[in-house]
Amino acid sequence: MRYSRLFEKLPPLSCVALGTDYYGKTIPEPDARGLMELYLKKGGNVIDTAHVYSDYLPGEKHMSEKVIGRWMKSEGTRQNVILCTKGGFPVIGDMHDSRIDRKNICEDLQESLECLQTEQIDIYWLHRDDPSVPVSEIAGWMDEFQKSGAFKYWGVSNWKFGRIEEITAYCRENGLAGPVCSQIKWSLAVPNPGSAGDDTLVEMNEEEFRGYLAKPLPLFAYSSQAKGFFWKLRRADAGVEDPGGKAGKRYYNKENIDRFEQLEALSKETGLSPGQLSIAWMTRPGSIPVVPIIGAHTPEQLTDSLAGAEAVIGGKIAARYDLFRRDRI
Repeated sequence: MRYSRLFEKLPPLSCVALGTDYYGKTIPEPDARGLMELYLKKGGNVIDTAHVYSDYLPGEKHMSEKVIGRWMKSEGTRQNVILCTKGGFPVIGDMHDSRIDRKNICEDLQESLECLQTEQIDIYWLHRDDPSVPVSEIAGWMDEFQKSGAFKYWGVSNWKFGRIEEITAYCRENGLAGPVCSQIKWSLAVPNPGSAGDDTLVEMNEEEFRGYLAKPLPLFAYSSQAKGFFWKLRRADAGVEDPGGKAGKRYYNKENIDRFEQLEALSKETGLSPGQLSIAWMTRPGSIPVVPIIGAHTPEQLTDSLAGAEAVIGGKIAARYDLFRRDRI
């Protein structure tokens, strides 16, 4: 496993984070524990969750955080984990009913600490933005919570780069603890416009990428496997077959087929599958530090993804493939 030192108060972060959506629901607790144990055994140390994870399914609320909290307590693994969670998600059922206010964020934060059975979170993310709320207010709340000891660092998830610049500048000018990282939807696969069905998501595009290139900020890339798109693509008589499901709906297009063909050629040189290479692409050296968040339902899927994360594509090989340029999304 490769690591990078991104934050002074935290140990070096593993090159990929483990995503935990659906833990305790479609991924039963014993299976979730097995995945976390395997991830740590393979050298991973960043676990990413959210207070809302699994709440959009029937049953007990906040199950992802609760499963992680019980596992850390019973196995004594808290000191081995860089723990990340998120709060301030909109009202379930209406993504435009914002909960970005001091009361809701404070409640989410305190409940997360209880569910995770920890005194402090390493990185706390605001799960969504509300552009109608002045950055001065948000900065004040987050500085207050950080100084209380609830978390070591905070970041933003699904914020446009312009808003990140605005709040960062405000915090710097007023001596407040500002955001140190960003979560954005990003993978090698280019999404079909509007296919996610949620216009509050912020996906990497040329404009966002230019902002991060100009002022690098550590990025945590969610949906980094694009619903397994490059794992699921197969050759057919007519070319490349639509994998169907969410992967096909969101990512089946000419640009991604062209990228798949490059991955196939590179696969013959490296022995890595196109899916593994798509993760290697996320962790390739570049001017923007990136930690892709990977999800898995089985130990086999996790092991396969980690093989891609640990791969290093040699400079001479990478130079022959346009995909592996450092200045492109």
